[in-house]
Amino acid sequence: MAKRVSVARKAKDRWKSKVWYSLHAPAMFDYAVMAQTPAGDPAQIPGRVAEVPLQTITGNFAQKNFMLRFQVSEVRGFNAFTRYIGHKLTSDYLRALTRRKHTRVDAIFECITSDDIRIRVKPLVILDRRIQTSQEREIRSIVMQRTRAMLGELSLAEGLRLIFSGDLGRELAKHLRIIYPTKRVEVGKLDVLDPAQLMEVPPTEEELERILAGPEEEEEFEDDEGEDDEAGDDKGEDDEAEEGDSADEADTEAEAVKAAEPTADASSDADESPAEIPTGDAAPTTKKESDAGD
Repeated sequence: MAKRVSVARKAKDRWKSKVWYSLHAPAMFDYAVMAQTPAGDPAQIPGRVAEVPLQTITGNFAQKNFMLRFQVSEVRGFNAFTRYIGHKLTSDYLRALTRRKHTRVDAIFECITSDDIRIRVKPLVILDRRIQTSQEREIRSIVMQRTRAMLGELSLAEGLRLIFSGDLGRELAKHLRIIYPTKRVEVGKLDVLDPAQLMEVPPTEEELERILAGPEEEEEFEDDEGEDDEAGDDKGEDDEAEEGDSADEADTEAEAVKAAEPTADASSDADESPAEIPTGDAAPTTKKESDAGD
């Protein structure tokens, strides 16, 4: 019997067929490119969730403790656009805040922003002493009331800006001072309950080209526009100067014509006036008579 020849099948490398897609942050972060994701089919990308430090988007080292979560909502070419679905503080930062003989007061509640986005907020308050349970209840009540009042007057993007800058924590600390001075007030976690409510509008083709061009090319583009404007201004000034010179020449010619008019009138009057005839005995003599007398 003939021996069967075993043909070894080569394993297909699936990574060779994948393409890298750039993940863009939402409009509140100026569509910044924050990460990349591989996919063999663009239809596989919508719905993916990416967790990125806020420092990666803004470049601010002081915001490295915020971990933001984004969900891909649309793919255009090799660019995937996301929407914000929540954020939290890093675990190592939370461990650094909590120490012995300190009190940590947690709260959890829901609120609605001015653009009708329902969010669940989980703030936390750190105090450097042990406090009573009644004081903890008062702190939770004040935090919930003030946070709902402040975030309810702002849109989601404005509320996140207030949280990331630390202004919300400082404002809450002022109101909590009547109970006990606080060491730190943070929003430990925030979740968007219905991400479908976020109607993210992807950028236009021109905006996308400018984003992908980078800051250096944007500055060059702005410089070119400025040079064109300056050239237009210089041209306008030259035109105005030429118009002024021509106007001055016209005025000079008009003045010269006006100055020449009285002289011409005087000469015409002299030509038209009759010669005066002398009176008396003396009669006018001609040149021939004078010569004959001599």
